Amino acid sequence: IFLFFFNISFSIASDKIAFVDLKYILSESNEGKKLLAKLEIDNNKNLEFFRLEEEKLRKENQNIEKLKNILSKEEYTNKINIFKNKVNSYNLKKKDIIKLFEETKNSELNIFFAKLNEIMNNFMQENSIQILLDKKNIVMANNKNDISKEILKLINKQ
Repeated sequence: IFLFFFNISFSIASDKIAFVDLKYILSESNEGKKLLAKLEIDNNKNLEFFRLEEEKLRKENQNIEKLKNILSKEEYTNKINIFKNKVNSYNLKKKDIIKLFEETKNSELNIFFAKLNEIMNNFMQENSIQILLDKKNIVMANNKNDISKEILKLINKQ
């Protein structure tokens, strides 16, 4: 019985476990840097568009408020309703742009991580690693089990 339990515990202890910092690989790999730069440029374009449109709407609102005492109540109400429609239209457009950006971002990240997953899977098979964990989920581990730099070298080769 002793030999049986000793054999089981020895085989469990021999399973090789490693961890990888996915955030590090995304931010330091050539492909990840390109992807993050592209997403940042797209996001900045969107933010600039939003800023300009909101400034236009703010100025239009100020102009309508200046005309409040000059226009008849009906004309003023009409201008306010038109302005509200513009604001609603802008909000819908903003929502659509944000949704499209998020979908694009998720799609691009999924493609990147699918390639990374393939590379890590091959690395695991070549190095007899049984379990691979993300570094953010590790409380404490020996740094010799960190394979982030090896994976980074592999992804930069491709």
